[in-house]
Amino acid sequence: MKRKAKIIQESSEVVVNFNERAKRSVEIQRRLAEAYPMVGGSSDDSLWRSLTTNQDRDLNLLTQRRMQDIAFYLYDSNPMAGRIIEIIEDFVIGDGFSYTAQDPDVKEVLDNFWEDPDNNLDEEMNVNVVELFLFGELCLPVWVNSADGAVKLGYIDPKTILKIKKDSNNTKINKTLIWRKPSGSIEREINIINVDKALRSETYGRLVGNCFYFTINKVSSATRGRSALLRLADWLDGYDQFLFARLERAFLLNNFIWDIECEGMDKGELEEFVKTIAIPRPGSIRAHNEKVKWKSETPKLESADASEEARLFKQQILGGSGYPEHWFGEGSTTTRATAKEMSAPVLKSLKSKQKKIKFMIKRIFNFVIDQAIIAGTLSKDVNRSFKIIPSPIVSGDSSKGAAEAMSGLIGGLVQASDKKWISDKKAKIVLNAVISQLGVDMESDTDDEKEETINEK
Repeated sequence: MKRKAKIIQESSEVVVNFNERAKRSVEIQRRLAEAYPMVGGSSDDSLWRSLTTNQDRDLNLLTQRRMQDIAFYLYDSNPMAGRIIEIIEDFVIGDGFSYTAQDPDVKEVLDNFWEDPDNNLDEEMNVNVVELFLFGELCLPVWVNSADGAVKLGYIDPKTILKIKKDSNNTKINKTLIWRKPSGSIEREINIINVDKALRSETYGRLVGNCFYFTINKVSSATRGRSALLRLADWLDGYDQFLFARLERAFLLNNFIWDIECEGMDKGELEEFVKTIAIPRPGSIRAHNEKVKWKSETPKLESADASEEARLFKQQILGGSGYPEHWFGEGSTTTRATAKEMSAPVLKSLKSKQKKIKFMIKRIFNFVIDQAIIAGTLSKDVNRSFKIIPSPIVSGDSSKGAAEAMSGLIGGLVQASDKKWISDKKAKIVLNAVISQLGVDMESDTDDEKEETINEK
C-alpha cells in the first residue's frame, strides 16, 4: 500500500509539473505573438518559422490596421505627433507645386487635370501628403474619360485595403490591390498603374491601370507602407501621459483644506460646531478662543523637478523624428551656432520627402499624358517634356550662408574663366551648385548642359 501511495503521489507531482510547464508555454506563446505578430505564437513545432528565413516583411492585416488607427489617434489628439506631421506638410508642400511643359497642348492637358474641380490638387496635395506620412500608404483610384482621356482621381481608405499582390516577374513592382468596402463583404481587385509591358498591346510602353498606390517606410520585399509615427507611437503616448500626471500633481498642490482643532469637544459637539461655521472669505473676520485653532493644510507630494525628465523623453521623440529641439519650444537651451549646425540634416530629410512627392506628381502627370495620347487628344509624337517645380526648402541660416558664399564666388569664377583655368560651362555648373543651396531647383539647367555636351560630341 505504501508503494502504491508513493506511485500515486509521484504521478500527481508529474501532473502538477506538466500543468506548470503548460502554463509557462502558453505565457511564452502569448508574449511571442505580441512581440512578433508576423511569426505567430503556436506551440506546435511544425507550425514554427525561423525568424532569420522569414521573407514576409509586412505586418499582418490586423496589426496594419491597428497601426493606422493608433497613428490617426496620435495625430488627432497628441500635440507633438500632430506637429511632426504638420512640419512635413508645411515644408514639403510649402507654397505649393508648379509645373511647366514645352508643348502648349501638353500644358493644357495638365492644367485641365490639375484644375479639375473634382481633383482640386492645389488643396488636395496637402491632404495627400498628410495621409501618406500618417498611414504610410496612399491609394488614388482613377477614372478615365474614353472620349478625351481626361483623368479624375478618387480615394480608397488604407484601412479597407486587404492585400497587395506583387508582379510575379519582378517582386519590386506592386501589381494588384485587393480591397473591400467598410460595409461590404465582397473583395474587389483593381490593377495598380504600371508600365504596360505586353509587346502586342496597343498601349505598350505606356502607363495603364486603375489606381495609383504610393508607399513610404518599406523595403523592396514588403508590399504595404508604414506610418511615420510607428516608431514614435509608444514614446509619444508615454510623454503625453507623463505630462498629464504632472498636470494632475499641479492641481493637487493648488488644493488645501482647513484643519480646525477644538480642544475638549466630543464627536457630537464637533458635528454641531462644524454646522455653524463657513469657509472664511478673503477680508472676512474670524474670531475664536484659545481652545479653537485654525490651520490650512496643503498636500506634500515630495518629488523632484520633472523638467529634465520631460526633456529627456522629448529628445527621444525628436531624435527619432529627426527634428532639433528648438523647433519644438526649446529655444532657450539652443545657441545660434548650434541651431545652424542642426538645420542641415533636417533640411536634407525634408528635401528627401519632397522628392518622394515630386515623384508621385511626375508619375501621375505621365499617366495623364499617356491617357490623352491613347484617346487621341495628344499626338503620339508630341513633345511630352514637363518640369515639376516644388516650393524651395530653405532656412534663413542656409540662405544667408549661400548668399555670402555666392557673392565672393562669382568674382572668383570670372577671374578663373578669364585666365582659362576652367571653362565657362564648368563655371556655370559650380555657380548652379551654390545657387541650389538657396532652394532653387537647378535640375533643368544641368540637363541642358548634358544635352549640349552630347550634341558637341
